[in-house]
Amino acid sequence: MQISKKQLFGLGGLAIVVGMTFFAYNLPTNATSISGDVDVVVRVYNDKFETKIESPLDGEEFTNKNVTFKEIHSHADNVKYYLYHLDENGNIDATYELTDWEVDGSDLSGVTEFTLNLDNYGGFGTYIFKSVITSPGGQTGEDAVKFSYVSATTPDDDVKVDPETGEVDVEVCYAAGTKVLTIDIYDTKGNLVARLEDYIVKNPETGGCETITIKVGDINIESGDYELVINTYDNYDKTGEPTGQIVISFKYEAPDAPNVPDTGSLLGALNISKGDFLVTGLIGFTVISIIALAIIKRNNRRN
Repeated sequence: MQISKKQLFGLGGLAIVVGMTFFAYNLPTNATSISGDVDVVVRVYNDKFETKIESPLDGEEFTNKNVTFKEIHSHADNVKYYLYHLDENGNIDATYELTDWEVDGSDLSGVTEFTLNLDNYGGFGTYIFKSVITSPGGQTGEDAVKFSYVSATTPDDDVKVDPETGEVDVEVCYAAGTKVLTIDIYDTKGNLVARLEDYIVKNPETGGCETITIKVGDINIESGDYELVINTYDNYDKTGEPTGQIVISFKYEAPDAPNVPDTGSLLGALNISKGDFLVTGLIGFTVISIIALAIIKRNNRRN
């Protein structure tokens, strides 16, 4: 039995596919996990001495009093840690040397991690955390971050009002001990526009995050730019100074009012707009014109 050229080409192609499959099958493969993906983290230290703070991040805000600090150092003979509490003017009003976590040895590389209760270091406010490293040769270096421990914060500096419902959702995270939130609306000139009903938080003992729905459309305000000013209190009577404040910007577009002409009590009650009058007038004019043309045409036929 003779084999045609097409059959030869087909057998040759099949042989190539089999050979490629065999070759690919025998290639070395990377090890995989039976239980799924595995993340491998390899810490590579620098050749030179260095200190780097990984947490907290510079500018970070916390509503939880327990904050974790993490620092990485390379080729250090000594690493010291300091925590500074700042006053309202940004000046240092308290300094804490964290000697319990000081690193002391010879040419050490590693990670230092610990957690502090900030209520024991000044409470709410702005802090600076600093690490100071000394090299085997006596050279020094440092790293520092600034962060805040606040009674309330929000992930958004500005929010949008739903044009259909006139509502805006605001996410607020608050610290343990917070009981009441007051919500005021101010215009761009700083004038109080509206004072809304107080919001009672759901988890005053532990703190948490909640989404508050504010019905801006129910307030008689004009279109424009405004600010939501939210103050936090640690008592239900709201006595004393607020424990904290957050400010959120928003833009409001008031819905267009119906353009109704003054046509008397009956038509006014029917809520007929100027546009309705215009359309009705055009229809009436067209109908009358058609009737008039028909009458003229009929009279011409009679004559």
